[in-house]
Amino acid sequence: MIRYLSFLLFILTFISCDSETQIKLADNGSSDFVIRLAQSSDNLTSQAAESLQKYLELISGSSIPIVSNSTSSEKEIIIGRSDILPSGILNKLSTLKEDGFLIKISTDKIYLCGNNGKADLYAVYTFLEEQLGCMRFSYNEEHIPKNPRIKLTSFEKYYDPSFSFRQPILYDKKDTDLIHWHKVENRDDWGMFVHTFQHLISPEEYFEQHPDFFALVNGKRIKDGQLCLSNHEMLQTLSSNLRSNIEKKPNKKFWSVSQNDCYNYCECSECEKKYDQYSSISGAYIELANTIAKEFPEKQISTLAYQFTRSAPKNIKPLGNVNVMFCSIECNRSMPFETDPRSADFVTDMKDWSKLSSNIFMWDYVVQFENYLCPFPNFHTLQPNIQFFKNHGVDMLFEQGSGYRWSDMKELKFYLLSKLCWDVNANIDSLSSRFFDIYYGKASLPIRKYYDITHQRMIEHQESEGLNIYGFPLSYVKSFLTPAYAREYVALMDEAETLAQEDSVLLKRVWRTRIPVDFAFLDLALNYNDSSLSFITEQDGEMIIDDQMITHLNRMVALGTKTDVFWVNEKRLTLIDYREYLLHNLNRKITDNLAKKASITLLTNSSEKYKVGKEASLTDGLMGGLNFNYNWLGFEGEDMVAVLDFTKSTVINRITMNYLKALVSWIFLPEKITIEGSVDGNNYTRLAEQIGNVENRNFRVESVPFIFEIPDTEIRYLKITAKSLKSCPDWHRGYGQPSWIFIDELVIE
Repeated sequence: MIRYLSFLLFILTFISCDSETQIKLADNGSSDFVIRLAQSSDNLTSQAAESLQKYLELISGSSIPIVSNSTSSEKEIIIGRSDILPSGILNKLSTLKEDGFLIKISTDKIYLCGNNGKADLYAVYTFLEEQLGCMRFSYNEEHIPKNPRIKLTSFEKYYDPSFSFRQPILYDKKDTDLIHWHKVENRDDWGMFVHTFQHLISPEEYFEQHPDFFALVNGKRIKDGQLCLSNHEMLQTLSSNLRSNIEKKPNKKFWSVSQNDCYNYCECSECEKKYDQYSSISGAYIELANTIAKEFPEKQISTLAYQFTRSAPKNIKPLGNVNVMFCSIECNRSMPFETDPRSADFVTDMKDWSKLSSNIFMWDYVVQFENYLCPFPNFHTLQPNIQFFKNHGVDMLFEQGSGYRWSDMKELKFYLLSKLCWDVNANIDSLSSRFFDIYYGKASLPIRKYYDITHQRMIEHQESEGLNIYGFPLSYVKSFLTPAYAREYVALMDEAETLAQEDSVLLKRVWRTRIPVDFAFLDLALNYNDSSLSFITEQDGEMIIDDQMITHLNRMVALGTKTDVFWVNEKRLTLIDYREYLLHNLNRKITDNLAKKASITLLTNSSEKYKVGKEASLTDGLMGGLNFNYNWLGFEGEDMVAVLDFTKSTVINRITMNYLKALVSWIFLPEKITIEGSVDGNNYTRLAEQIGNVENRNFRVESVPFIFEIPDTEIRYLKITAKSLKSCPDWHRGYGQPSWIFIDELVIE
């Protein structure tokens, strides 16, 4: 009897479930439904209807007509908010935020309705994804399942965003359809966006006649810094210039009046009084924003809480129409901010600002900007960080990524961030599993394994290892990027590539995903001194370049071309540039270097901040990469003068050395490099000289070779003098502070 009752219960349950699935939207090329719009529908609502019609036909083969009239059909999909909706739905929609919407499925009515045309698009695209299994990955990649018989169950859900503004910057901003699909936004409401002092008070226009408008730094007014916030004439000019901009774009709501992307805040006595008055430099900037906000009460005036203005002020509050952009640029990404002791100051600042304002724009950073093409396992921190922002009053969320450029696992990161921007409590595990299964198909298992183990290894070292947005592969060689691990990741990508071999779409996705793995593998082989992973091998007692490694390098560059992955970092270093730089360093590594036989004496002091071995580092065989923390010998605020003693008469004809240019880190090329030779150590003759381009204001990080070809010259002593600027020039944001020169390997032939 018990077995019979159980069987009967199963049958009844089956019948009940089956009856729920009898809402037949499409059946073998036909449908009883129509798509109904109100006659007053706007362009976006009409676009929503047309998109739904297109996708339903792609999925099922059924062409469902769009009608726009007041006559109700027996079965219809109603799109958009209008008076044709039941009063209960209208009342509920009214309680949602501007972008909120409804999906309701019943036997003869399907409602896809938002509070505006954009929200109607959100409703349609969410319906297509959650109910029918479609996915959009990028501007030219999507997944549309084929199903000639679409059956739906009863469903009702109201969708309300966690944040009123949502923008993860990991897409091509021109693709508005992709943006709408993922319910994220462009900055259409912004008239001016961030770092606007330089535009509102242009140094080119004002500095010569009004140097007092600009920051006083080390006793001198400078162009490339902030403004003098205590100068009333400057404030009047800024306000007037802002008004002119607003008049050109009267419909724009947000206007940034914010510090330039540098330090160099004003040190004049009147500005210093403001800093003291508010117990923070930020107070003076809030005072400025408040003053402007009073003049433009109908606009939102945005200012930055960034770097030197990140801490909240005292004795002043932002006005209601002052928008505070709070930034996390300094923070570590190996742990969630709230539980990471290294981010304690940031957490305190977040809490302090949230007590002062409910108008906070959170500017977060989610990729590695110095190396887009380096594995960056920070996915485990995304949700807790976004939940932390939400819990402290943030209503506008901006996640800075790599934009249209490729970065490690970009599509997955954009997909998950979009979900979290809409719903901070989204089920990330199920979402990521679905993504891996559909995006990588039969190749998903090894790629998922790569994703899992990189995060597992990062988490194992998260308390001791930082994950810096300006890191390099070498930064993580003791955690998730050891040479052995790098080889393991390459093997996993090889496995994924084999599994995807017969599917050109999947294969291209695997190629793109493996490029960061190949990049890390090759960069470690170049910059880390480990015999298990190196470009250099020994053959018959001679050091040679491993042909297999060069093949690996060339293949990575070729895959980049095939998959539109060009950029290594945000400073526009390309994969082709990187290969050229790598090959140059390899050739120096295998050169028979006479400098290794010489003793070297430094006549100037190298910095103790970067302990790479002083004189010995110039001939240790380790080439300086694009990160000044490794293998570079640094000199802060003084020249580099080195004397080499070959111990006996030696003939030389070629000298090579590299210097680093990284202006954002105050690292300049030498003004001049002079090569001198001597036979006795007392009397020197100039052999060669080159001028360094210290006026190059490009902020791209480069390892710049200096090559000196000289006639065969017999000497015992060689003196190399690299003349430093000593301090940053007045056009540079570090004006007045000590500048650096960094030198790597000396190669003498």
